Amino acid sequence: RSRGRMSTGGAGGLPKAAPQAGLNEKFQQRQQQQLQQRNASSQQQQAAAVANESGVLAKRKIKEIVDQVSPGERIDPEVEEVLLEIAEDFVDNVTNWACQLAKHRKSQTLEVQDLRLHLEKHWAIKVPGFSEAEQRAAKKANMAPEPKKPTGRPPGAA
Repeated sequence: RSRGRMSTGGAGGLPKAAPQAGLNEKFQQRQQQQLQQRNASSQQQQAAAVANESGVLAKRKIKEIVDQVSPGERIDPEVEEVLLEIAEDFVDNVTNWACQLAKHRKSQTLEVQDLRLHLEKHWAIKVPGFSEAEQRAAKKANMAPEPKKPTGRPPGAA
C-alpha cells in the first residue's frame, strides 16, 4: 500500500533529500566496471578464436568447402589436419618463391606479377584477371591508336 507514496519529512511535507549523487556515481562506476569486464572477456574470446583459426585455412572453411562439393559428407579430423597442413605449405611455398622473384627484380615489394608468374610457371594455375596473356591484351588495347571518326564525306572527296 505504500506504492506511489513519498516519505515526507521536514517542513511543509517536502520529500527527504536522499543522497542520490553518491548513489548515482557508485551505480555508474559499477556499470563501467561491468562493461569493461564484458569487453575484456569479449576480446579474450575473439583472441582465442583468432588463435584457433590463425592458419591459412580454418577447419570451419574446410567443412564449408566439403559441404559445397558433397553435401552431407563428413570428413575425419585427421584428414582436416592434413588438408590444413597442405594449404599452409602451399601458401608458404608460393609466397617464398614470389619473394625470390621480387628480389630478382631488385624490388623490396611483393607484387601480383610475382605471385602470378610463380603460380603459372610452377603450378599451372592461371588467376583470372592476372594471366600473362590477359595483361598483354590489355596493354595492346591501351596502346592501340583511336579509330578515325567518319567525317560524313566520301573518301577522296575534297
